Amino acid sequence: MNNSNANSNWSSAREIVPRWSVGLSGLANLMVLLIAVFAVWWVFFSAAGIFKLYTPLLGFSLVIWTLLIILWQVELFDFWPFRRSFLQDVHPLAKGAVFTAITIALYLILVIGIVFYVIGQFGVTYFNWQSLVRYGEIGQDVLSTRETASWAMLSLSVPFFLISTWFMFGIGDNLFPELKQPKRGFAMFGLIATISIILYAIFFHPHIGSMFYPKQIYVAVPPWWQGIAHTTSSEFSLGILFCAVVSIFFAFHLWDGFPFNFVQKQPWRFVFFAVVSLVLGYMIFQLQLFVFDYLWGEAYIGANNEMNFGWRYGHTVTMANFVLVIAIIQNAFFGQAYTKLPGILRGIAKTIVAIAGGLLFAWAYYSWGPTLFGVVKGVSHPSENAAALLIMIINLLLIQDYFMDGWPGYKLKK
Repeated sequence: MNNSNANSNWSSAREIVPRWSVGLSGLANLMVLLIAVFAVWWVFFSAAGIFKLYTPLLGFSLVIWTLLIILWQVELFDFWPFRRSFLQDVHPLAKGAVFTAITIALYLILVIGIVFYVIGQFGVTYFNWQSLVRYGEIGQDVLSTRETASWAMLSLSVPFFLISTWFMFGIGDNLFPELKQPKRGFAMFGLIATISIILYAIFFHPHIGSMFYPKQIYVAVPPWWQGIAHTTSSEFSLGILFCAVVSIFFAFHLWDGFPFNFVQKQPWRFVFFAVVSLVLGYMIFQLQLFVFDYLWGEAYIGANNEMNFGWRYGHTVTMANFVLVIAIIQNAFFGQAYTKLPGILRGIAKTIVAIAGGLLFAWAYYSWGPTLFGVVKGVSHPSENAAALLIMIINLLLIQDYFMDGWPGYKLKK
């Protein structure tokens, strides 16, 4: 992501240039990306693969936390503890391997180690599916409890994602300018975690408490948004908050940071950044719901599949990510082809391509996904959630961009 905020971190300071023409360099990267997508999916996620992590919520929770950890390494900790000489001189494949390994290690420590094993065994039962089976006495097997725990982990990631993007791109170095890494990163992370846990308790915990029978009303209030959203599902919260995150990525990849770069002076930049992202996210959220109503008719209480309010709220994240994948590919692989266009025309052109390409991508996925990825046919089967694949693709895109300096089609300018 191109951060318009005046940060001094490596991702903003470096310059990568096409190894060949923009077209050939972009196509080379696209080919490598496609190979990586199919290899990673069929080895780690597919039900016919080795690890079978696409359940689908287990896979979804895994890739969203992995994406967040990638962003923390780059934007929050500025690749600490590695020196600039390492980032400048080491081969992209070696850097990619090192930082990807660190990402996986941090995921295992933070999510599996702390959330699953420590909190899930000694604090909050629903973060550990083994604890749910052991203590729940609700007749669930490990497969159903795994999905419940995965949903809880996924839900926990959403406020962390939103607040992290606000702090990383809305504040940057301005909050603790006197601190050096890693003190600055840990100070920012402490504030992010404090605010995120509070938001999680308000916007997601009530839903998880209501999932059990009887409802856990003494530890989780009944979902307060039910009268507004016509569902107890926190997919309502997920849809709005994650669409707010997507709006930030849209702005940086399609509009060179506009409108978020409109205000620069703190603390007004942070306030403007947060408010505008929520407004844009809500607009994206409502626009998609309007399209869903047009395609399938109005949702109703008690419905299943695509007629269900909760499913539609959650599916706004999926459809927004179809467009976002194309937006990132376009900007990272072929963005330099747009540099001669004036700013407004460049943004319009990129937006048209991203929306058209995203809709075409969605059509192709739902048409050929069962053959190419081994997923269930249809848009609303309980065992199908395209967002897992889409965020996995974004992970691979950012690894190729951030960790490998756009290899093989692009190279770091010395």
